[in-house]
Amino acid sequence: MFLRATAFLLSTIACLIISPNPLRAEDYRPITPPAFYKQALLNGMEILLLASNDQRVPFVLMIKNGAAFDPIEKWGVTYLTSWMILEQSETGTGLAVETGLRELEAEVDLRVEWDAIFFVGSTPSENLVEVLNLLAEMVVRPTFREEAFQQLRNGVIQELEERQNQLEILTQEVFLAELFQANPYAHSVKGTTETLKNLSLVDVKTQYRKLFLPNQTQLAFYFPGDRDGTVAALSRHWGSWIKKDSLPFTFRKAPPPNGRRVLFLDQPSAESLFRWGNLSVERSSADYYALKVFQQYLTLSLPSWASQIASQRQIQASSELESRRMPGYLQLSIQAPPEQLMAYYHKFESFAKDLHDGHIDSQKFEEAKQLAYLEMTDSLREPLAGLYRLLETSLYEVGINFLTNYGLRLNRLTRDDFQEAVQKYVALDDFVLVVAGPAQYLKSELDKIGPVLK
Repeated sequence: MFLRATAFLLSTIACLIISPNPLRAEDYRPITPPAFYKQALLNGMEILLLASNDQRVPFVLMIKNGAAFDPIEKWGVTYLTSWMILEQSETGTGLAVETGLRELEAEVDLRVEWDAIFFVGSTPSENLVEVLNLLAEMVVRPTFREEAFQQLRNGVIQELEERQNQLEILTQEVFLAELFQANPYAHSVKGTTETLKNLSLVDVKTQYRKLFLPNQTQLAFYFPGDRDGTVAALSRHWGSWIKKDSLPFTFRKAPPPNGRRVLFLDQPSAESLFRWGNLSVERSSADYYALKVFQQYLTLSLPSWASQIASQRQIQASSELESRRMPGYLQLSIQAPPEQLMAYYHKFESFAKDLHDGHIDSQKFEEAKQLAYLEMTDSLREPLAGLYRLLETSLYEVGINFLTNYGLRLNRLTRDDFQEAVQKYVALDDFVLVVAGPAQYLKSELDKIGPVLK
């Protein structure tokens, strides 16, 4: 979460570049995390309360199990299970969900990730306890009905079928499958049309019993008024949730690519796209900070590539760093006219080689560190993002000092540390490259990079 540099037009990227005056060492001051009070219920569920006088307050319920626990050939079952909980018409006790949320002026949404499930929402502060207790009824006593299951599953299948021809989605699915192989991160959290068709309501009920556990759950929210009274009012509903043994987070780690793994998708289109990538690190790794700086350094370098390759600069590009409980990925994606695409790839090759050889722009390096620091501090100023940041320290088992010392660790990162991380993770001969576009423009150039996998 909050790690992706979203796609942008290179003609406007200049607005992302900050002042040429880098932060001084004293500017990377310790980050003060949001002040919170934590209370554990007898069933192991943890409640995190943050004081606020705002009229409308956000909340996040995190289940520390996610789509990584989908059984083989049943990908998407966690996604369906979570949405069935959110979209049920009434709870097991007969409470009308949609009507109740509307009357309480509450909004609730859902994010299913590989490592966790997040129910996210907001409500007027005076309705907070009532909304959270309604959410408890939904999560603790869900109603799983066959008709609702069929409707939801068919809707997700239709959505996936409609998106199969979209270049961005198709290439991302191929990229993940090739990079992660047998690791759970290889598939979309929504599953595939084939695996979804294999699912039944029994699978949903089984997945619920395995993953939705109070001792794997944290509820974080901003609240006004009486802290102890708020906890007591919530515990009567959430405390009835039965504790069970949680599943161990033991998954086969993806092996790093061995050689240049090039995949080509022949797509007759006016646009073409490539995704270059490699495995990154888990969030708790000391190399995480160097890769965050690399992501920003790459973003700062992209505008000059467009000006050197073509006068038409309206191309889409993004750099991403995903780091979770297991190593995620580092990715560069560029979408451009087919006749220009490989020129951008070769520009990236040259860029990576320069960094391997120690040709690092000192000013750009400091600006990249500054951007990485500001990304964190800016997110903590936004209430909902602050809840995510707080919960992530528990999910990824990095501790609250991950936030406190974030700037200090960035500041201590040297050019030598940066170069060493680039040499390790931005491999010149071991990577996955997925290219999509018309063969007449791209196939011969790809053959020069390495054998194209079928």
